[in-house]
Amino acid sequence: MARKTVALFFAIAALFMGVGSAEAAAPVKRDSISHRLSVELRPAYNIVSHYALRGDDPLNKVASLHLRYAFSFNELSSIGQRFPTAYQGIGIAGYTFFHPEITGKPVALYIFQGAHIGDKGDISLGYEWNFGFSWHWQPNEAMNSKWNIMVNVALPISWHISPKWELSLTPDFTHLSNGDTSFSNSGANLFGVRMGITRLFNDHNIHTYAHSYIEPSAELQYKSFKEHFTHDIILYGGWRADRFIDHNTFVVVKRPLFIDGFQIHNLYHFNRHFALGTSLDIQTDSSLNLYDAVVDENGELVSFKHPSRLSQTECGISLRCEITAPIFLIGAGFGVNLIGHGYDFSRFYTQFSLKTLLNDHCFIFIGYRYNTVQYTHNMMYGLGWRF
Repeated sequence: MARKTVALFFAIAALFMGVGSAEAAAPVKRDSISHRLSVELRPAYNIVSHYALRGDDPLNKVASLHLRYAFSFNELSSIGQRFPTAYQGIGIAGYTFFHPEITGKPVALYIFQGAHIGDKGDISLGYEWNFGFSWHWQPNEAMNSKWNIMVNVALPISWHISPKWELSLTPDFTHLSNGDTSFSNSGANLFGVRMGITRLFNDHNIHTYAHSYIEPSAELQYKSFKEHFTHDIILYGGWRADRFIDHNTFVVVKRPLFIDGFQIHNLYHFNRHFALGTSLDIQTDSSLNLYDAVVDENGELVSFKHPSRLSQTECGISLRCEITAPIFLIGAGFGVNLIGHGYDFSRFYTQFSLKTLLNDHCFIFIGYRYNTVQYTHNMMYGLGWRF
């Protein structure tokens, strides 16, 4: 299994290298992208949120070891000129909670992206996000799924000890949970620090000034108001497990309940980095407003009833912002449902999204939705088209 996991890591790394080469091949034919390999140790403190794991020896000590590959675009390429300090890649990690009999030995595979915010001599401050999946969990009362989603955000502090080597000390936060794809778990919330060493190859972008996220971009200054807009149409699906209240009793639904929807994003681009706009969000969720549960003598759910499809559909309008980076678009939105029915109707919702560009007009869409701002609800997986 370990050999297969490492082989998968290098196969995806090769794919990323191919994407990078394709993007930069036209402007620069030689050394079009620069590469980096990193090793990181991440000790962390886990906020144990489930009462069952708060015993005499709570699972609050965590450590993980990460192997990472990343690339960045040459400053002479069109993408490198727009995003001179950005890097992106994939990583693989092994986690230990020091109680494998309870948690198993989780392994994570993830994509990541970051950039420098500013430099002071040989020291630089940046930002980074990670998103991926973890497996080999031993299901327990807090982490009841064998597969869990991994999300990480960090503020890397890097010391460029030479043109080829870099050390980093990075405060970060990691969330691990099943994203409600099976019955919602409390997950793990890790606050920690990264200690890493990076080997750089063809290091073009170490001390390059980072363009402002506020100043207008040259390529937009002479465009009309209408030409600053982009329009995205997104179709997506997903699933979740849930419980509902029937005759004052919680009834657990263990099988997947499917979700589908579409969104239309209208975004005004202030500069090459930042866009703001609105979105029309329509989602049909087969876990909403269930009723008339039938259980057997052991308390197991036998059947239940769905209301009409219209009673499981919510329609809302959200305010959205989006950050543009090479390959990825990172978005967030806050919305209000204008149409909805039943006791499960949520007036407000929050969404986070990641768009992975396949070309100038098509992208893969992954998102997560919170109902009533803070309550987790469902993942979204889909495709989008930009006009």
